[in-house]
Amino acid sequence: MKRVMVLTTLVQLFAVALFAQSDNFPGVFGPYLGQKPPGTVPEIFAPGIVSRDGIQTKLNVASDGNEIIFAERNAAGNRWSLLRSVRTDGGWSRPTAMPAFEQYTHMEPSLSPDGRRLYFVSDRPITGSGEASKTPDIWYVERSGDEWGTPVNPGSPINGEGVEVQPFHASDGSFYFCKPPAEIYRSAWTDSAWGIPVRLDDRINQGKASGPWVAPDGRYLLFHSRRDGGIGGWDLYVSFRESDGTWGSPRNLGEPINTAGDEADATISPDGKHIFFSRGGDIHWVSVKVIDEMKPKE
Repeated sequence: MKRVMVLTTLVQLFAVALFAQSDNFPGVFGPYLGQKPPGTVPEIFAPGIVSRDGIQTKLNVASDGNEIIFAERNAAGNRWSLLRSVRTDGGWSRPTAMPAFEQYTHMEPSLSPDGRRLYFVSDRPITGSGEASKTPDIWYVERSGDEWGTPVNPGSPINGEGVEVQPFHASDGSFYFCKPPAEIYRSAWTDSAWGIPVRLDDRINQGKASGPWVAPDGRYLLFHSRRDGGIGGWDLYVSFRESDGTWGSPRNLGEPINTAGDEADATISPDGKHIFFSRGGDIHWVSVKVIDEMKPKE
């Protein structure tokens, strides 16, 4: 009997060791890391896989649903990095730091609508080596096959002498981002280039506003803001597109989305069904039905 117990224990230890060396999570095959989609009450996304020790935020899902990228501030190193998980026939891989982002600080990832370009914010120097920059810029990498290339600084008119953060490439080609003191700008795509950035009007840029993200169908804009009438510190707001193309007066998403704490960095899944956002250091997700219920009557 003891011999059988010892043999069983050895088999279990071998299985644990094999799992620890594996790049994939066992039994995790379905969309969204195999997680059950939420309803209109926010839930923590992928606890123990994505939402874990440290701080995680700004989760992106690729257009084909087979790649997830998010930002994490490691609890040990206290540095922001970009992590990636990929779905293959063997299941979802463990989130690991992306090779192109092993040096300097990298945060606020944002995938282009076609999933071929990844934008982010970094203090990496223009030269690509040496001392970190004191003013972070917006950068991007382009996909080459299944891998991501070398970081590129898009330069003017997106980046200037100051700080540029929170990039977002909308499905209509326009580019949104933020500048101090927390205001949202938009650069239109014309003649194969982005135009001079224009500050969104005071309906959006009231108090402090940041983290722009436009729905795949372009009908509404999500962002986080600190303004009068909020529930907590940073709250999530939605602005629906008006008939003239401008963004209408923002509406607080209310409870149970917003709390007395901070909610920020909202993103929308490419199928337009789910909203991801950060709260308390974890990534939460909720059904987009919360937005549909707020849509103005036509």
